[in-house]
Amino acid sequence: MIFLLGAPLACTIPTETNSVVDIPATSPAVATPDLLPADDPPAGDGATVSPEPFPSARVPVSAPLTERISAAVATAAAERGADMSIAVLDRATGGYLEGAAAEPVETASLAKLFIAAQMYHLDALGERPLSDFDRLLLQRMLESSDDDAANTLWDDLGGSDIVVDVAGRYGLAATTPPWDGLWWNTETTAADLVTFYAGLLDDRDGLGPGRIAEFVGYLRSSTPEGIDGYDQRFGIPDGLPGESVVGVKQGWMCCVGDRWIHVSTGLIGADNRYIVAVASREDIRYEDDEESYPDTAITDVTEDSSARHARDTMTGFVKSLFPTGVVDDWAQPQG
Repeated sequence: MIFLLGAPLACTIPTETNSVVDIPATSPAVATPDLLPADDPPAGDGATVSPEPFPSARVPVSAPLTERISAAVATAAAERGADMSIAVLDRATGGYLEGAAAEPVETASLAKLFIAAQMYHLDALGERPLSDFDRLLLQRMLESSDDDAANTLWDDLGGSDIVVDVAGRYGLAATTPPWDGLWWNTETTAADLVTFYAGLLDDRDGLGPGRIAEFVGYLRSSTPEGIDGYDQRFGIPDGLPGESVVGVKQGWMCCVGDRWIHVSTGLIGADNRYIVAVASREDIRYEDDEESYPDTAITDVTEDSSARHARDTMTGFVKSLFPTGVVDDWAQPQG
């Protein structure tokens, strides 16, 4: 975790391979892809615990989804220090609902979707046929959120141009390339992520059914933990326990403006009927007055309390909206 306190100083950003890159602490966004803040502060130092269970009783379960979305967004802000956004599409009926879905958020590892889309696009055109090694990188990148695989493909395919190309082909009006050329600082919205998934499933890019099935298959094989050991069941996977077929891509990083970024997106159902995208920016929550925390480049941080709080917010938010554990007919009360 990077904390910027007092006068400018040098700081380090770790990678999943424990390499370290020096950057100035005055960078507009200090962020790491799917990387984690430091270990919990020692006992007695005020590690954060959730003040009350979430989802909150303030979110009505016996109400239409539109009302639950509004209540859940407000409750997450008031009780959890989290700015939430969500978009939900029913591909069978065309029904679409959202809450703050136009709010921009850094993609973190959701940018890996765009890298994969570019790979399949070039393969479909015959410009860069996929090799067995390419498929291995795609599998590791999408299933286990392998940053090294993403770094390799990002560099091979032209970096930020990937985002420009994919956004143009899929009509992602609010998705922009990273200010610093680093894929995890790509910006998007929950609405654009739903648009991307819909375009993929509808074959807007001419990939063909085989490539789409392979892409979706990797998402359905998402591992419980990322390659760095981070729990990537937050949000949609743990929030929808009644759904037997779910394909997800998750993203997380810290710290952008002293806040956690978590993104959970998914294709729900054997026929991919529902598309859901949820994003959050949550305050880093420690109750002590420490001015520094252990260096994330050398510390095992998979159980950081602030990270757990943010993951619980994401999962609780999804449970608030779908209290039966499935994305059923949202036009009807679910209580």
